[in-house]
Amino acid sequence: MVTASPIPIKVLCPCGQKYVFDVHPHNGRMPVPVACPACNRDGTDEANRLLNQIFNGKTQPLPPPAINQVLNVVRASLAPHLVDALTNAVVGELAAQRRELLAAQQAATAELTEIVRRLESVQTPLFERLRVYEQRIAELEKELSIQSKDTLQLLEMKIEMTRRQLEFDLSRARFN
Repeated sequence: MVTASPIPIKVLCPCGQKYVFDVHPHNGRMPVPVACPACNRDGTDEANRLLNQIFNGKTQPLPPPAINQVLNVVRASLAPHLVDALTNAVVGELAAQRRELLAAQQAATAELTEIVRRLESVQTPLFERLRVYEQRIAELEKELSIQSKDTLQLLEMKIEMTRRQLEFDLSRARFN
């Protein structure tokens, strides 16, 4: 007899390891041997016993209703305490994470402050040098402007002298 859907089997090994697997039984038994993943002990007999209980309807009886009522009362009375404990644990963890984040933020702020200080110590001399260069460029441009005016005046004077020389030579040529 082979089942259409797999059957989940839960085995508790004597070493304490629990392991679960799905199986398609063959003739109501395990088709292959199984072993505990922790100690490698053979669990095939226990799996076959569990399959036998499933196929023969031998399951453990349900507890009497009185026990269910007691369990329900215990659950109801413990639920608020468990919620409080869980809330306290979550709040405590959040507070610890907040402290860690604040410490990390303070460390980052200190590092950024140091980086800004170092940048300013490098930047100040560069700005001073740039200011000196810009001042020197302005002075040189002024000198160039003055020299350009002087050069223009010299050229105008030279042109005027050349004209006078030309006129003089022309007037001499007329008299000769």
